[in-house]
Amino acid sequence: ADLPEFQSASLVKVNPDTPQRPVRRLVLSEGKTLLTPQPRLRTGFFSTLSVDENLEPGMRVDQLTNSKGVAQHGTQVTLDA
Repeated sequence: ADLPEFQSASLVKVNPDTPQRPVRRLVLSEGKTLLTPQPRLRTGFFSTLSVDENLEPGMRVDQLTNSKGVAQHGTQVTLDA
């Protein structure tokens, strides 16, 4: 999180693997947009998430960082985008 590249980024791509969940949480907690591939490309190609656009009242950031949260609350990005 101290790297200048991370500090200046507004969008950060993080893989959907379970060990990367703390990284996804950090990205969202820092107010950045998360770009993550859909697990096994089931519901799309990529999804974007941000606290401002996807965190509903009463939800925790953690709820956006697992595959279920990405599928339910993320904004799908297709190859046509």
